[in-house]
Amino acid sequence: MAVRFNSTEKLIREILDLVECRDELKDSARTLGCHLSLIFNECLEECFNYKELLSNKSILKIDSIIDAIDDAINIGHWSDISVELRRVFTLASFVKTLFYLRSHKTNMKIENLREALQYVDRGLLMGAPFEINSELLTKVAEMLTTHIRKYFNENIGPLYEEAAVKTDSCNHKFLFENIKACEVDSLVLPSLEQFNRLYFETQHPVKLQGCIDHWPAKKKWKDLQYLLQIGGDRTVPVEIGTQYVDENWSQRLMTIREFVEKYYFKNEGEMTGYIAQHNLFDQIPELREDICIPEYCSLSKDYDKSCDPEINCWFGPAGTVSSLHHDPKNNFLVQVYGMKQILLFAPQDTQYLYPFEGSLLSNTSQVDPLIPNLEIYPNFIHSKMFKCLLKEGEMLFIPQKWWHYVVALDKSFSVSFWWQ
Repeated sequence: MAVRFNSTEKLIREILDLVECRDELKDSARTLGCHLSLIFNECLEECFNYKELLSNKSILKIDSIIDAIDDAINIGHWSDISVELRRVFTLASFVKTLFYLRSHKTNMKIENLREALQYVDRGLLMGAPFEINSELLTKVAEMLTTHIRKYFNENIGPLYEEAAVKTDSCNHKFLFENIKACEVDSLVLPSLEQFNRLYFETQHPVKLQGCIDHWPAKKKWKDLQYLLQIGGDRTVPVEIGTQYVDENWSQRLMTIREFVEKYYFKNEGEMTGYIAQHNLFDQIPELREDICIPEYCSLSKDYDKSCDPEINCWFGPAGTVSSLHHDPKNNFLVQVYGMKQILLFAPQDTQYLYPFEGSLLSNTSQVDPLIPNLEIYPNFIHSKMFKCLLKEGEMLFIPQKWWHYVVALDKSFSVSFWWQ
C-alpha cells in the first residue's frame, strides 16, 4: 500500500535553505557555454520560485541539460573530466531533485522520496563538491533519508527481521592452506614506534590485532537491519562478476537494499555482486562515525604529501575476489566482520607476475595465483608468496606497490585506508 507524505513544501523550503551562496551556483553554469548556461540559470531561478506552478517544459529543460553533461562526462577517461564540469552535474542533480519533488508535491509518496534520493546520489557519485556549498547534496540526502527512514522503521520486510550477520562455516575452506607461502607476521596492538621501525620503514606487511575493538562498527554493522536503515535507499556502484579482469564483469548503479536482496544472500552458482572500493563514508557520514582512522596512518615517508587517508568500503557475499594487483599507496585493510584470505608478493617480484600491458590494468597481474598456468607464465614459479588469514577485528598492513590477491570466505564488510 502506498504511503502518502504530507510535508513536501516544508521539505522543499528546508532544502533551498541549505544553499549558502547562490552566486557560486550561478557561476558554475558558465562551464556549459552561452546557450545551455542561459537555460540552466533559468532553471536555477525557477528552483527558488517554488510556490509557482512548475511546467513540464522546465522539467524537460533540466533533463536535457543532465543528458548533455552526462554525455560529456562519459567521453574519455574519468581522470580527464574537469572538476568544473562535475560541479555543474552536482548542481543539475540538485535542480532535478527539487523539480521532481515539486512535480509530486500534491500527491507525494514515500516511493517518490526514494526516487528523489537516487537523483541526489547520482550527483554525489558523478559530480564534485562546490567550495562554499560543499555539503549541499550530502545534506539533501540526509534530509530525504530521515523522512524515508521513519517510514522504513514502521515497515520492515521479513528479509530483515533476523538479519544479524552469521558466518558461513561451509565457506571456511582455507584456500591457501596447501600453498607453500610464508605466513605474514602478526602483532597485538603494537606501539606506533614499534610498527614504524619494524614494518612501515621496512615496507613489510603485518597483521595487527586488537586495534579496532573500540569501533562501534564492529558490533553495529553485524546487524544488517542497522545498515539498511542508515543507507538502504542510497545508490552505489556494484561490481557484477567474479573478478574485474573477467570478460563478463560489469558495473551497475543500484540501492544498497537492491544489492542485499539480489547479491548479498547469494547461493552457489549465482552471479556475484560486490560493493568494492567505494567511498561510502563521504556519501553517508553517519556510517563514518562508526569507524576511526588508525593512528598508524599518521606515519609518512614524505610529509609534503601527508594527508588524511582515502577510506573505501568492501561489502559483499562469500566468494568475492580481488584479482592480484597492487596500489600506489600504503593500505590498511580492516576486517569489520567476516573472514578473508590474502596472498601477497613484494614489489621486486613484479617481473614474475606478468602485469597486463597498457595503462588501465598495468597494476594487475594476468596470473591466477591459486591455479597459475605455468606453461603461459613460467617465471611465476620464481616469486615468493606470503599469505594471511584476516579474521574479524583484524587489519592487514599492505605497503604500497605490494601485490595482493583477496578472497572472501564469508559475507563480509571491510574498510580500507589508503595513505602515503
